[in-house]
Amino acid sequence: MRLGTVIGRVTMTLQEPIYKGGRVLLVQPLTRADYAALAGAGNASLPVGASPKPPKLASAPTLVAYDQLGAGPGHIVGFTEGAEATAPFTADAPVDAYIACIVDQIDYRPPPAAAEKPESLKT
Repeated sequence: MRLGTVIGRVTMTLQEPIYKGGRVLLVQPLTRADYAALAGAGNASLPVGASPKPPKLASAPTLVAYDQLGAGPGHIVGFTEGAEATAPFTADAPVDAYIACIVDQIDYRPPPAAAEKPESLKT
């Protein structure tokens, strides 16, 4: 599972019947820079509904993910890709990514750099 920010919705005129009850969203995966910005914010914690960056298209690849949980633009979500994305469906589903959770909070503490090893790890 990876984390990403919902940056938009996909509107379809026709859709597969298997998609009934959900919607398709655009998700921008979080990058190392996003996590670094989060850690640099001081508290290294992201509260409910907050996003480390405003919802917008970036140069990185954006995913189209199926959602049954009600996530919206700006939410941080956990998503799966590939064969695991089809696991929630009872029949074959043409889906590449599935939103499995809406994240309430991220607590991120980057590992110490080699020069900043704790005393207990120094030899």
